[in-house]
Amino acid sequence: EYDVDFIYAKVEVTVQNGEITNINILEHRHERGKTAEVITDSIVDKQKIDVDAISGATNSSTVIKKAVENALKSRKLTTF
Repeated sequence: EYDVDFIYAKVEVTVQNGEITNINILEHRHERGKTAEVITDSIVDKQKIDVDAISGATNSSTVIKKAVENALKSRKLTTF
């Protein structure tokens, strides 16, 4: 998860055979950043967190990417 007060995201990241196979957004508090939620598709497709932000939802994009990064760094991964 990642929190910057006005924007918050909590995600669940599934890793299979060393690759990100799925990202579930469990919670996303945002102002107008709902459109940023599709950034998870880019992360899975490109297998990296450093993907382009969603235009018009840059702050939410950044928060979701940081939440994914934190999930990958934690031991709370669902690995198959």
